[in-house]
Amino acid sequence: MPVMSIIACRILEEELFHVISLENAFDYLLVTDTKEAQGLSRRLKAVNVHFASVPEDKMPEMLQQTRSSCKSNIIRRLLTNKPPEDFILVAHVLELGLHRDLTLLRRGVYAAVEQMSAYSDVILLFYGLCGNSLQNIEKDLSHIRCPIYLLRDGESNRVDDCISIALGGNRQYEEAFELCRGNGTLFFTPMWASNWKDLDAPGNKQEDMETICDSFKRHHISRIVKIEKGTLYDPAFEENIKRLADMFGLEIISMTGNAEIVERCYLDAKSAIKSLCK
Repeated sequence: MPVMSIIACRILEEELFHVISLENAFDYLLVTDTKEAQGLSRRLKAVNVHFASVPEDKMPEMLQQTRSSCKSNIIRRLLTNKPPEDFILVAHVLELGLHRDLTLLRRGVYAAVEQMSAYSDVILLFYGLCGNSLQNIEKDLSHIRCPIYLLRDGESNRVDDCISIALGGNRQYEEAFELCRGNGTLFFTPMWASNWKDLDAPGNKQEDMETICDSFKRHHISRIVKIEKGTLYDPAFEENIKRLADMFGLEIISMTGNAEIVERCYLDAKSAIKSLCK
């Protein structure tokens, strides 16, 4: 039975949860048991999506056991005229802190792809170019036996980063920058609003805040863009944005985002994995 793996940055936890819960169209969902995946696990439990949490080093063994279980499950579904979906989905969430160093980020993502390719038939990467740290991933990992699907916008361009993903593509991101021309602007998704401090190096918190304030002043940051995505509503988003704006004296404006890129790319990867079932 084929395995489709998704490797995702924790900042895209909402988007990962969204595509997993779109139609629950897989026989089994396995989530790597890491600190970074705890938020995803809580979301899945809240909407009663069944999954198994598996330590990274136990994933190959678990997949072998799951495939055996799937065979009997498929027979049972056929006897009840309920068609099986015929594939296993594995979700692996990587540490947000990898973004502190682009070399570290590239090594972390490459290592995850190398490791998971040993048992995957398709890998979908929930990352953008991320400061061009991943721009050569297709070339660098051309030896990987399974296809790697990357997030692309409606014009087939690799997306720049998580903000481009949230806004619907690189062109939409450029248009948003144009609208904010003349004002130093920070773009925030719900996950960024609740996790931005995770990118700070450990140290004295008061000093950290003073450093951030000084940086904002040097770069003339005066505005926060709150990217609202109707299908990915986070009740804490408003509060987190307001707290951030009050902390640094920033104006808040809103822009509409969507989940079109992750939905389309997930369905493309799903079509590829389903073709292996025929």
